[in-house]
Amino acid sequence: MVERIVALDAQLFARHREMVRLRARLSPPQAVSENAPAQDGAHPWKLAEDRSGERGLYDIRVDDAVLLEADRGAAFFGRYALVSERPDYAEAVAALNAVSSAGTETPLVSIVVPVFGQLGHTLSCLDSLWAHVTKHAFEIIIVDDASTDGSAVILSKLDHVVLLCQVENQGFIASCNAGAGLARGAFVVFLNNDTRVVEHWLDALVDSFQMFPSAGLVGSKMLYPDGRLQEAGCIIWRDASCWNDGRDGDPNQPRHCFAREADYISGCSIMLPTALFRSLGGFDVHFAPAYCEDADLAMRVRQAGREVWFQPQSRVIHDEGVTSGTDTARGVKAWQLVNARKLFLRWRQSLSKHRANGQAPHLERERQVRMRVLVIDANLPTPLQDAGSVTAMLTLRLFRAIGYKVHFVPQDNFLFKQGEATDLMREGVEVAYAPYEPDLETYLRRHGKTFDAVMVFRVTVLEQVLGTIRQLAPQAPILFHTMDLHHLRLEREARLSGDAGDLAAAAALRTRELGLVGAADCTITHSTFERDLLALAVPDAPVVVWPFMFPLHGTQVGFHARRDFCFLGGYGHTPNVDAVVFFVRVVLPLIHRTLPDARFIIAGANPKAEVLALAGPHVVVTGMIEDLRTVFDTVRVFACSLRVGAGTKGKISAAMSYGLPIVATACGAEGMDLSDGEDLLLADTAEDFAAACLRLHADPVLWHRLSDCGLARVEAHHSLAAGRETLLGAIETAHRHHLGFVD
Repeated sequence: MVERIVALDAQLFARHREMVRLRARLSPPQAVSENAPAQDGAHPWKLAEDRSGERGLYDIRVDDAVLLEADRGAAFFGRYALVSERPDYAEAVAALNAVSSAGTETPLVSIVVPVFGQLGHTLSCLDSLWAHVTKHAFEIIIVDDASTDGSAVILSKLDHVVLLCQVENQGFIASCNAGAGLARGAFVVFLNNDTRVVEHWLDALVDSFQMFPSAGLVGSKMLYPDGRLQEAGCIIWRDASCWNDGRDGDPNQPRHCFAREADYISGCSIMLPTALFRSLGGFDVHFAPAYCEDADLAMRVRQAGREVWFQPQSRVIHDEGVTSGTDTARGVKAWQLVNARKLFLRWRQSLSKHRANGQAPHLERERQVRMRVLVIDANLPTPLQDAGSVTAMLTLRLFRAIGYKVHFVPQDNFLFKQGEATDLMREGVEVAYAPYEPDLETYLRRHGKTFDAVMVFRVTVLEQVLGTIRQLAPQAPILFHTMDLHHLRLEREARLSGDAGDLAAAAALRTRELGLVGAADCTITHSTFERDLLALAVPDAPVVVWPFMFPLHGTQVGFHARRDFCFLGGYGHTPNVDAVVFFVRVVLPLIHRTLPDARFIIAGANPKAEVLALAGPHVVVTGMIEDLRTVFDTVRVFACSLRVGAGTKGKISAAMSYGLPIVATACGAEGMDLSDGEDLLLADTAEDFAAACLRLHADPVLWHRLSDCGLARVEAHHSLAAGRETLLGAIETAHRHHLGFVD
């Protein structure tokens, strides 16, 4: 994970930043423009218009779940007549007690809900919390601030909540601080009582502290019950006035849907490490009874060296103003203007670096961004299905780790995909999708001049987009990530089949692929073998070898607790299909002469009919595996029986990262500088491959030696830190080439 990346090498990073500055002086990009009218215009939200109507694939929106949760909230209010003159609080409490959990676990999270009146909303909030599915244990602490509607009496009948009743009304700040004083969790969440939480709300908050290791405060995206955006983070202007970013807009706009640093997030739904909140003294009573205490807390979090993050995958529906109203001329709300002045006086030196009120909000919402990279691939990454997607995902994380804001654009399929897209956005990647962004050319016309670099994966993608990038983002150097040399893979497949037409197609692709290597500013390959081929074929083209990165998982399962053989791959990829067919039909019968009960586990996504047909008493086809340990910790040998293909193989690094020893063909181990008998066993003919598998399956000493060597190799050569250093070097090389410098 990103948190395991060690601190950046200062000298290399300084050179990289200097190259960026030099590029800016020679070819300054245009200022980031506000989104074009076509993107800001109205886009029908089918689910908002008609819950029962049919929707097509392009009608799916990021925040559809918000509308469904709002419906559940309305149903809850209606079921117990909570807005009538005779609300049935007793039945509502009985229903909540029937579904609430005992909470015997030590909580990771303490949820503090400050309450002053509005009992119906408090019960609705609890209804959403107890229905909320999360992987984390939590406790609920309700602080009743001397409500005048009898809230304390009704709330005291609730099971499995901690109820603290203030003797007299002290205001929001005092209630939150008192509740936090009772918190047992490592994290404390402050949640308004006039809210309902939406699916993934809590997990997204907690997980953000792992994804963004410097985070000290993470806050939610807030929406009105009708689906309008209430807040996507907040901007503090130079005069200490504040904006709720995106207010009353379309919450599904891409710019409102990716995690990013923010000036602050309203205290309606925020999470902090409990120890940090206490070390800061909680919300400052200087702002009592309420307002601006959340902005001040965010400023103090940054002053302590931590970051403030907006996490849009954590969403709450907020009936804004239910408790304090919206009129700043009366009641508690009047303190908003008074405390804004206090905020300015305390932080005016820091705020002097901010823009004046209303000036370039599109820049102020991303004030921390200094460099931007555009990443283009054929489709959104699916890391559970193929090694190429693992590489793409780790590359996006590394760009972010070295200080880039990352924009991801698919080549031509702009269909929004819940899951694939949101997985990127929750990690801080801005993803382009329809209907807001219709195609790559339109996207580059809007944003192309803002990028400091562009990375394109795969030859089939680059040949489609190279001209458009050069025209609409001329200032940006292009990094070409081959994944593998496609023409080499096709050529080997053609030789195996003996098809003359396929050989001719491979030769034509070779010409196109080498031309793109020559046209790019830096080409990235995983294979030393392919680097050497390119050095001969395109000698003037900069080429960098990038390690196939994998986290070091290790294993606690020894030789004697294992049996059998396995292979891992995505079976939309022809070489993987050939490999398992070859093993089952040719190699496995040879193994069965010695081990008649041995099984072959075929793991991985999208098994075709040809692969499914291999299943039998001694062959298991698993389909996609979410946790590789469930396979890799049960088998003795990883059998990489590839006969065709190109590039280095992610499956080799994956097996090594789990301490699983390998038997591989020369093709399977190509370009990784692996030694036979030291890192793995090499064999190419069916007979030799079967013999090597049997030898490794029977020899515990050899097995443990290869397991240890594989783990050591991953740590030394395939770590995220090694990838980070390579990426910095590749960007510097690309900038130098783009500016015409010759080394």
